[in-house]
Amino acid sequence: MSRRTAFNAIGAFAGAFFAIVAAADSPAEAPPAVINGDAIATAVGEVFRDGRDAVVRVVSEDELGMVAGTGFFADAEGTVYTLASLVGDGLNVTVIHGGKKYSARLLTKDFRSGVALLRVEGVESAPFLIKGDSRALKIASPLVAIGFPFDHDVTPSFGIVGGFDRKSRGKFFTTTHIRANIPVQRGQGGSPVLNMDGKVVGILVSGLEKGAGCYVLPIRAAEKVRTDYARFGDVRHGWAGVTLVEIPKADHGSRMAIDVVDPTGPAAAAGFHPGDVVLRVGDTEVHEPEDALDASFFLTAGDAVSVRVARGDEVMDISFTPADHPLDHKGGLQAFGGGTP
Repeated sequence: MSRRTAFNAIGAFAGAFFAIVAAADSPAEAPPAVINGDAIATAVGEVFRDGRDAVVRVVSEDELGMVAGTGFFADAEGTVYTLASLVGDGLNVTVIHGGKKYSARLLTKDFRSGVALLRVEGVESAPFLIKGDSRALKIASPLVAIGFPFDHDVTPSFGIVGGFDRKSRGKFFTTTHIRANIPVQRGQGGSPVLNMDGKVVGILVSGLEKGAGCYVLPIRAAEKVRTDYARFGDVRHGWAGVTLVEIPKADHGSRMAIDVVDPTGPAAAAGFHPGDVVLRVGDTEVHEPEDALDASFFLTAGDAVSVRVARGDEVMDISFTPADHPLDHKGGLQAFGGGTP
């Protein structure tokens, strides 16, 4: 039985369960659902075997000591995804792959996403993971993380999607994160998280509740970092020069309006006004504050984007080109190209 067939069986089980609940008051008895545990183990094992060769142990050492975690090859040239917190300043980073140690060079790290990119020296035709579509995931979608817990060998961890969160414990994320019910141990930070097609859909960035679960950065967000580096040699988050405010009553389905327009920013030059209600930024619909943060993350300085706003009874699309974010920029909730609250 293939891993896809195995998880179709899980879906069938879920459907049978809800059918039983719906028919509880009916005299007819639904047949009991059956899960084949061996089929699940086989499917998870196939994902693990197909993906483990692309996963590496990352070791970083400085004057404070040594830290070890996980990373994985993003391409055949030896580019590795890992965590920004793991590599520090990148002065002495080693990647262990296939029992061999390789020197690694820090390319860039991005504190908005929490990921870093390394280049491993001396690796040719690296076995890399194929990128999946993290937006296709749903609640209860099965996931497999592959990492290096403690000083053990590469290990699979199985779980499901528990939710899609824009904030946790009172703090906003810079983009939506996948909350995964996957058990996590020390050393697994930076692990790739794969769907049952064996494609990477995210990067494990933090643990939850003493390792009972974790947060996963969608691979789409990580690819924003890698694409920026390939194009510009660094990560280029965009800045519009506006501050948003949440309005008490939705206008055209959105509760986010422009409060302040920086006269020196690109939004002012494009013709945005205070009071404009933001309806969409690029391909992201805006209804609430978290939507604006999501849209902000994926903007790139220098790349034009269309923004739909409502101004009174008129709805219009305005194109503008985000600028590089001023390093000392402060303020409230920054819209489509600013910081976080």
